[in-house]
Amino acid sequence: MADRADAHIHLFEGGYRSSFTGRPGVQVDEAALYDSLAREHGVRRALVVGYADAPWCRGNNAWILARASEYAWARPLAYADPLDPPDLPALERLGAGGAVGLSLYILGEERAAGLARVPAAAWGWLAERGWLVSVNSRPALWPAWEAVLRQHPGLRLLAAHLGQPPRAGRPPATRAAADALAGLIALARYPGVHVKVSGFYAFSEPGFAYPHRAVWPYVEALLAAFGPERLLWASDYSPCLDMVSFPQTLGLLAEMPFLGAAERRAIEGGNLLALLGAE
Repeated sequence: MADRADAHIHLFEGGYRSSFTGRPGVQVDEAALYDSLAREHGVRRALVVGYADAPWCRGNNAWILARASEYAWARPLAYADPLDPPDLPALERLGAGGAVGLSLYILGEERAAGLARVPAAAWGWLAERGWLVSVNSRPALWPAWEAVLRQHPGLRLLAAHLGQPPRAGRPPATRAAADALAGLIALARYPGVHVKVSGFYAFSEPGFAYPHRAVWPYVEALLAAFGPERLLWASDYSPCLDMVSFPQTLGLLAEMPFLGAAERRAIEGGNLLALLGAE
């Protein structure tokens, strides 16, 4: 089995409260369950995307950092708010605690504008150390990264979930798919920008319509812009379990006729392992 690497999972103490693990009667140790899935499916590394923007998960950074010492696959990305960005000593402490990057949620205009408030020294620190910056954002907000990337073109920015395109019940035309993601595609000229091939259930109507053919034109548009070497498979565990099984998050790549075997191997693991410097 080829080595795989998962570019986007979530782990919360007590489980994620807005999805499968938060349903009545469900009690899940998310980390232990993921460990069993990782062993079964050959996942060597997983980026644990921090989220601490709700009262119930304020301590998520500490939680995921602790998991890094428990599980060899865990590579934490600490949650950060651009309206209250960590200073350099805080970044150093996160790195000493096991973090390999940051997780940002830029879902509104205020936080998009807040990117300009992050000190240039902080962006420089992240770029120089090769830290990964995972970003959840909407199509209209990706241009906010232009000013940052112009100054730090090598910043390793990982756009989550295909850049969050519009939901589709049927495959959009090629031009429409590219236009929907134009803001993200414009960032392809910066070599550090990568895109996570994930979250198909969130953009397919209905969400359980595996293998989500309605979303494939978005993948083709991103493939044309970024090439297979800058696309990263991600499961979006554990929220994905509401709509699909963990193996299906991998299996859908093999369903896509425009991806060859070598391209799938790179997307499923090789690309992220190279970013992490994993042997």
